[in-house]
Amino acid sequence: MKTQDFGVKRRVRLWNRVPVRLGLGVLLITWAALALALMLFARQQEQQFAEQHMSDASKESSAIAVELAQRMLSGGAREVWNDISSDCVRHIEITSAERILVFTAGGNVKAGSDVGAIGTRIEVKNNAECPKCDSVLAGDFPAFGIVNSPETGRGLRIVSPIPVSQACLRCHQEKDSARSFVAVDFDMGSLERSAEERGDAMLVTGLVAGVLVMALTALLFRLLVMRSVHAIARSANRLAAGNLAARADVVGRNELALLARDFNFMAERIEEQVTNIEAAHTESELLYTLVVEASKNLETGEVATGVSRVLLEKLRPRHVAFFLETADGGWTCTTGGAGRDEQVASGEGALEAVLGTGAEPLQPLLAGVPAQIVADACRMHTLQLLHDAGGLTFALPVVADMRLVGLLICIGIPAKLLVGEDLLENLGVHLTLAAINSRNYTGAITDGLTRLKNKRYGLIRLEEAVYAAKRYKSGLGLLLCDIDHFKRVNDTYGHPAGDAALREVSRRIAACVRKADIALRYGGEEFMLILPQTKADQLLTIGEKIHHAVSATPVDLGAAGVLLPLTISVGVAAFQADTDSGETLIARTDAALYRAKEGGRNRVELEP
Repeated sequence: MKTQDFGVKRRVRLWNRVPVRLGLGVLLITWAALALALMLFARQQEQQFAEQHMSDASKESSAIAVELAQRMLSGGAREVWNDISSDCVRHIEITSAERILVFTAGGNVKAGSDVGAIGTRIEVKNNAECPKCDSVLAGDFPAFGIVNSPETGRGLRIVSPIPVSQACLRCHQEKDSARSFVAVDFDMGSLERSAEERGDAMLVTGLVAGVLVMALTALLFRLLVMRSVHAIARSANRLAAGNLAARADVVGRNELALLARDFNFMAERIEEQVTNIEAAHTESELLYTLVVEASKNLETGEVATGVSRVLLEKLRPRHVAFFLETADGGWTCTTGGAGRDEQVASGEGALEAVLGTGAEPLQPLLAGVPAQIVADACRMHTLQLLHDAGGLTFALPVVADMRLVGLLICIGIPAKLLVGEDLLENLGVHLTLAAINSRNYTGAITDGLTRLKNKRYGLIRLEEAVYAAKRYKSGLGLLLCDIDHFKRVNDTYGHPAGDAALREVSRRIAACVRKADIALRYGGEEFMLILPQTKADQLLTIGEKIHHAVSATPVDLGAAGVLLPLTISVGVAAFQADTDSGETLIARTDAALYRAKEGGRNRVELEP
């Protein structure tokens, strides 16, 4: 059976249904039993009826023989035999006899109710229709035989000797005690018709009784068995279709109730095992995806963004916020959720201190987050859980070297996902490793003063951009920026003021580039921007944008308390796939910067 067949209502054909087959079986057995019983009963009834019929017929035949014996005392003249024939006709009318024949020991018919038979001869030896007719022993009579006549059909013949009285001894010797016989034929059609009628009545009775027994059996089986079986089958079908909460009703204390109870126990075990498997799968899938994401994105900001996206996809919370401490002592945070756009924010200061004070920049990031679980997670460095009608809310601290380096907050995880403490503890271990690795990696590729990428990292990325531009025939631009007369700032206001100026200029430059662009400190007060997939006719516009962003407003020199206008010179060059390499592109861009400086600074020059 295919998986998609589960849950589809299936119908069993009528002749395949258990009550129908059971009923038909009961019907056949009932009919067979009734047929056997009726057959035995009918045979017994028929035998009793036949015996009674024969007994009555024998009495009538004996009475007829006695009466005829009196008539025969008159002698053997024709008139006597005619009178005897008349008496036979009269006996036919007043008894149930069908025909009466009087014949001698030799078989000659002398008189009878059937005129046509008078004068004929009956074979008396070995004749089934005339049993014992060749005997003269009184003990052999009355004798019974079956006769078949075209007129009367099947009949019963009773042969009785005409008794010899004392009066007969005047003419006959004693040894001739049976000189003549009387054969009385009785119609057995009524007996057979009666038997047929009884058989028909018994057949109808058996059919009706069998149908009633079948219907009653099917009804009782349906009520006592099939109803429970159907309930268990429906529950099993729902369970197979994925409804793990399907249970069968336990009714009564019979075997089917035990079956329903055992089915429910099995369903509970299946639900428990499936829940455990799903929880383990959720955990392994979540952790695997996080490991892949963290290894793919090693920079702190990208790790925070990647982790937030994975959690939104796998745990489906209403809101997620992931804070990470950066390598330069600041922090970054990525937030998102259902119906919310992804936001990335950063700030200065140690993460634990910033979260503990509830600084103003954090308020939008922590909107809707219970303040108590954030405070407890930061203070105790332990997982904080909150279950409510909206689902699971937790604050998971990321701790390294006994110090808070990250905080993961999720609000409103659906209860059906069964996110447990073990899963979150394992998640914390992986996030700690990811935070440490990203901080070390980010610190290795970042300039500590300006927070731009350092020169070594930038040159590696430039070679990658050159390779991609050649392979995919895409645009590539390079910008070199130099702060005009920066030495005067250090000489006049001191190196701390110069550092403040470098940080602010770096911030303004970084705010002008795309996410795919790479801004780095090339050296001293000089900056480089790598612009992948950028056409040559766009480079001058980008250079002007950066030039304007730096020179538009004075720069705060920090502790010096001075707002100093600063300008930059910008050199721009477009990558030429036929002739350029990374080194030649830098050289051409540096030449454009040199012309900008020679041309009076505070300008943008494009290398042709």
